[in-house]
Amino acid sequence: MRKAQVWLAALGGLVGTATNAGAQPVEGPPAEPPPGPGGAHYTEPPAGPPQSAPPPYPAVYEPPPPLAIYEPPPPPRPRHVAPKTALSLGARLGWFVPFGNLWVVGSPSGVVVDEVKWSEFASAGPMFELDGGARLGRYYTVFLLWEHAVLGTGSREIPALGKQERSESDYYALGLRFSSDPNTVGFLTEINLGFRRFRSIWDSGAELRMTEAPLEFRIGFGADIRLGPAFSLSPMVTLGAGSFGDAEWLNPDGSTSSATAPGDGAAGHGWLTLHLGGHFDLFGSQN
Repeated sequence: MRKAQVWLAALGGLVGTATNAGAQPVEGPPAEPPPGPGGAHYTEPPAGPPQSAPPPYPAVYEPPPPLAIYEPPPPPRPRHVAPKTALSLGARLGWFVPFGNLWVVGSPSGVVVDEVKWSEFASAGPMFELDGGARLGRYYTVFLLWEHAVLGTGSREIPALGKQERSESDYYALGLRFSSDPNTVGFLTEINLGFRRFRSIWDSGAELRMTEAPLEFRIGFGADIRLGPAFSLSPMVTLGAGSFGDAEWLNPDGSTSSATAPGDGAAGHGWLTLHLGGHFDLFGSQN
């Protein structure tokens, strides 16, 4: 009996093996993966594209070409009409207007009692001026000047001296002239410092002389009008001020005497001129 069971079991195993060999697989849910460590299930990551090996050194890229920069051509050199350096000679004609006082009359105690006005011995009249110097750096001119004014008679009458014929004044100074545009039309400024003399003349031969005015100052404003490389016009108005330090009479017999008395003092005076001038630039150079 025991042997019969053993033979039946062996025969059944052979039949099951043959049946499994010819059977088709049956579709169904995928089998679960075997448990991993600790009983947890895991899945293998999907295979991706192959990774390339990193380069042995950093990639180097060529810089982009530089942008084209346009450089404008240098500006043309200015063409000047006026010379940079030259010998300057000029003359002016105009009208001279005096004002202010010649001196003040005081008491022996020093109190001012009266004023002797310039208009008592002179009135407005024509003037002319000559100047010469050097143009420096095209815009500046240093010069010496002589101004002579032929003035009319004053308002004071002195019967003992006769009739007043005329008055005149001379001004000598060192000056500086500046032009904002010496090539075409520019603003002209002029300053100068010098000394002045004045005298009034009567038909009897007597004279009133005013001297010792070493710090006469004048400033002028006008236009510089260039007409060519060697010539320019300069209309101008000037204003000056100063003070005479000494006044004396020249008597008809040739003797002199002081025109002031003890207690008299110096006083300030001024003048205004309107004139037109012309200047030549001689031996000019642009260098």
